[in-house]
Amino acid sequence: MRFLATLLTVLTGVVGTSAMFLWFAAGEIYDYSDTFELERDAGRVDVVVVLAGGKGRIPQAVTLWKEIRDRKGKGQEPVLFLSGLGPGNGIETFSGQGVPDSLIRMLTRDNVVFENVSENTLENAQIFASFARQKRWKSVVLVTAGYHMRRAEFILRKVLDTEIELRTETVDARPFGRNEWHRDEYAVRVTVFEYLKWLYYRYSY
Repeated sequence: MRFLATLLTVLTGVVGTSAMFLWFAAGEIYDYSDTFELERDAGRVDVVVVLAGGKGRIPQAVTLWKEIRDRKGKGQEPVLFLSGLGPGNGIETFSGQGVPDSLIRMLTRDNVVFENVSENTLENAQIFASFARQKRWKSVVLVTAGYHMRRAEFILRKVLDTEIELRTETVDARPFGRNEWHRDEYAVRVTVFEYLKWLYYRYSY
């Protein structure tokens, strides 16, 4: 009995220490700065890629696409690439995501790609990279959530050709922020799980 009690005490200590480590360390995934600047970079952007699935990602990507389009001028609009939507999605998808009709009318089969095959971030990146090489895109803006950006950017840089410029634009989705994630139970779970995935890719990929 004394051995079991000691073992239980040790295990409890290990679990507690691990939990505390994750609590303090998980916020590392928010330690980055976006690299896209509209005035500086818009003129050379070929494609805006959004990793679909999270709240607010598609509306922000469409808004960014429109801002870049306005800067580049008529006939030079970038492509909007939606990755990981799943089967059965098309232009009508934008309405369900809360994109204003005025923006939806600007989107056509010629300037939007619906990628509906990938099921995770690595597949998102691999399929997009294949498109980028085929279309000879040279400048990409990545749009995704704050908790997802560091891992997504890391993976995308790994699979893209080195000569393709990659910049980032984070979706501001509460409570997933650098200074607030630890105040919300759901955000804590998502952040810790994402941190573990980030560690996996960082040290094994």
